[in-house]
Amino acid sequence: MTKEQLYFNYCTNISFYLVLKAKRIPAHNHPVIERLVTYRNLINELGAVDAKLSPQLRQLLSERQEERAAKKTQRSKKDKHEISKVADMQEAEESDSDEEAALLFYKGIEERLKLKRKNKRLPEDGLMMDQEEAEEEAEMNGETKRGITYQMAKNKGLTPKRKKIDRNPRVKHREKFRRAKIRRKGQVLEVRREETRYSGELSGIRAGIKKSIKLK
Repeated sequence: MTKEQLYFNYCTNISFYLVLKAKRIPAHNHPVIERLVTYRNLINELGAVDAKLSPQLRQLLSERQEERAAKKTQRSKKDKHEISKVADMQEAEESDSDEEAALLFYKGIEERLKLKRKNKRLPEDGLMMDQEEAEEEAEMNGETKRGITYQMAKNKGLTPKRKKIDRNPRVKHREKFRRAKIRRKGQVLEVRREETRYSGELSGIRAGIKKSIKLK
């Protein structure tokens, strides 16, 4: 910090001396000359001190760099060891999951084959009869109702033609309310509160219209 301050003061004095030269002011007996000489002598003395201390500083820097390199190598070895452990764990888990999936797949195939063999053994006529009897019993008991066809649903007979909006009362009333709001905007002006400054009328002022009442 002392060295930086010294160089900074030296530079400021040099800049001041150059300003004096640029303005053509005589600087022979100016105090800045003495300051420049003193700062220059101090810089020369610091140069000699730096030359003595530079080998020691280089040695300290080299030792610091060697320590950092040793720490990096140790960390890299630890990281590699941990990464290898994680990879081994993942491979073991994947192998276990693959084995379980293969077992489940083979079990499913075996069950399907068993079902196919059972279905082949049963007579087809007996199965058809059982299905028909089950459907008749369901219809008699009223558990399931037969749905209407598209033609039955479309055959409504003579019905008056209506608009699409009249089919849904909710949509019809919503549209009615929207139109009423538009009509009311033309009949009654909305109240403007003094939340902001007056910025003029929204629709303009018509000078030809008179809404005053004559006094009798």
